[in-house]
Order: sequence, then structure tokens, then C-alpha cells
Amino acid sequence: MCHSSLKVCHMTSTHHAKDQRIFEKECVSLAQAGFKVYLLAQGKNEKINDIFIIGTGEQNSKRFYRLLIRPWKIYKKAVEVNADIYHFHDMELLPYGLKLKAKGKKVIFDYHEDYASRFADSDAIIAPYFIKKLFSNLYRIYEKYAIKKLDGIISVTPHICKRLKKINKNTIMITNYPLLRKEDWAKNTSYNPQSDYICFAGQISDTYKLEYITKIIQDFSYLKFKLCGPPRKKYDIEKIKKADKNCKIEYMGNIPYNEVPEILQNALALPIIVDYGNNIGGKTGTLGNNKLFEAMLCGIPIICTNLILWEKIINKYHCGICVDPTSPEELKHAIQYILDNPDQAKKMGDCGRQAVLKKFNWNIQEKFLIDMYKGLL
Repeated sequence: MCHSSLKVCHMTSTHHAKDQRIFEKECVSLAQAGFKVYLLAQGKNEKINDIFIIGTGEQNSKRFYRLLIRPWKIYKKAVEVNADIYHFHDMELLPYGLKLKAKGKKVIFDYHEDYASRFADSDAIIAPYFIKKLFSNLYRIYEKYAIKKLDGIISVTPHICKRLKKINKNTIMITNYPLLRKEDWAKNTSYNPQSDYICFAGQISDTYKLEYITKIIQDFSYLKFKLCGPPRKKYDIEKIKKADKNCKIEYMGNIPYNEVPEILQNALALPIIVDYGNNIGGKTGTLGNNKLFEAMLCGIPIICTNLILWEKIINKYHCGICVDPTSPEELKHAIQYILDNPDQAKKMGDCGRQAVLKKFNWNIQEKFLIDMYKGLL
């Protein structure tokens, strides 16, 4: 049977239809490999790059709807598609993955993050910690029961894959490395040591300690901090602006995606500072966060948290500086080092870019995805 006669169906009740990992990476790669690809998600019906997007007709963001109503709507449409392989991306679709498996379908769970740990750490669940922990443990028990029955598990980072592989042997790691075919990110620009700003692009939230960085940047006379992206919560950007005592912040709003690379590529350095958390394996960290690798692709030195996985990459490829996320002095010292050593900063940027072009890119990862699909057939 040729690939063009095989239907594959991706399902997401949380992400948008054009999510970078789901649509731009996985669905596009499968379509280019010859599979007939369907994607079920919120929103409208459309066909893009030979991918049939089947929408639920709404974009309701309320938690109750997203967790309970939309998954059922997604499942009903999944049955109508009658695909050979189903590939779902959210924990709330796990029961429906089992339903599809009971119908004799091949089913893959794309495990983007440690969902059980999210229960314990979530600020969306208004309850004492022991209640959150109870939810976490109950979900982990159900998850263990469910994923044993599925045909394949995909995750994004070693510590999660190691745990899941003990439950389902057909677990593989497919990380979130950048796309090289996007010309926007692949331009080879020259590092500008005369730049007067550091930069962050992405969702504006506490995750990346942007308020913390803002406070530290106040001590540098001419340096600015450019931010672009949508705020996660209405008050996130207000907290950052409140911490900006010396007018260092330039918030550019949620600018078009194709304009982001030029802003990043002209920065002095790119800070990617996160706290240690259960969801990323404590101090181990994750390879599922593509911010680090997109920043490296820009050819700019990185200043990032000293997570074990990130520190190994930074040290091996000499592409940046790792800091303790709880130490303002370490971050200040790292910024000052970049300012004082432009030649070394340029070398860091060049090394990081070459590392992504040769190793940390989606062109390599998509082969693992296609091999898994072939293996299921």
C-alpha cells in the first residue's frame, strides 16, 4: 500500500490548527512523505499545504469547554474521518484515543510535556497543594493504564521518554528543534556588537522571568530590553512595565511571525531564563522548548538557565553563558561579559548557529516521525 492511500489524522483540542509543532512540523512532514493528512482542531475548515484541516467551528477558550466539550466534538469528527493512524496531542483526548484503539485503529499519543506535574504546579487549579497532588497522582495512574494500550508514544525530552518507555516500549523522542526550510530563520546575518538591546520573542508570561530580567537591566546605562509577543494574562505586561523604572522596555506587541527573526538577529544577546520546575524535570530541563534552538539559529549569544540539558549544549558548542535563575549577580555578569567581549560574543553566536544547522533541526527529527509511522504499518 502506498503512502498516498493512507489516511493519518492529527487531533488537538487545546492547540490552534496552525500550531508550529503539530501543523508546520509534523503534519507538513507527513504530507510531504506522501500520507493523506487530516488535522482536527478548533476553528474553521480549510486546506493548506495538502493538509485537510477540519475545525470544530468555534474557538472557545473557557477551560470547561476545552477540557470536556471540545474533546468529544474532536472525537466525533475523528470517527468520521476513518483514518488508518490517529495521532493526538492533549491529555484530555486520552480517553478518546482508547476509544479509537478499541475500533481497531493505530493510535499515537504525542506527549508534549509532563502532564501529571502540571496538575501539581498549576495556578489554574484553585485548591490546596495536597488536592492538586491528589489530582496529579490519580491522573498518573490513569495515564499508565491508558498508554500501555496505545501503539506508540512520542515525547520531547529524555527524562519523560525514559519514564514512558517503561510503560510502553514503543516510545520515541522527537524534539521541537527549529525548521530550516523557513527562510525567515535561515538567513545568515552578521552579529552586531554595537546593538543596544537584548530581546525576547514569545508569549509574555512569568515562565521566562521577564519581570526579573527587567529589574536587572535597569543597572545598565544604555541597554534596552525589547519584547514581542502576546501576553499570557492581561497583567503580565503591566507587571513588567511597573518594574521598568528607567524606561528600558520596548514592548512591540504581537507582531507578525515573519518579522520576529530580524528583531532577534539584531540583538546583542537573547536571554532564556526559566525557573527549575517539576514540569521540566527540576534542574534537568527539557529539549521540548524550542526557544533555545531558535535563538541559536539566529547567530546570537545565548544567556540561559543552567539546566543540565541546556548547559551540556551550551558548553559543548560554546554558544552562550548559563546562569543560576535565582542569582541576579550571575545574570548581570553574563550581560556584562557580552558587552565587554564582542569578539567572543560573535564566536558564540556563530557556533550556536552552526550547531542548529548541523544537528538541532527539524529536518533530522522528521525522519524519526516518518519511521514510526512506517513501523506501525
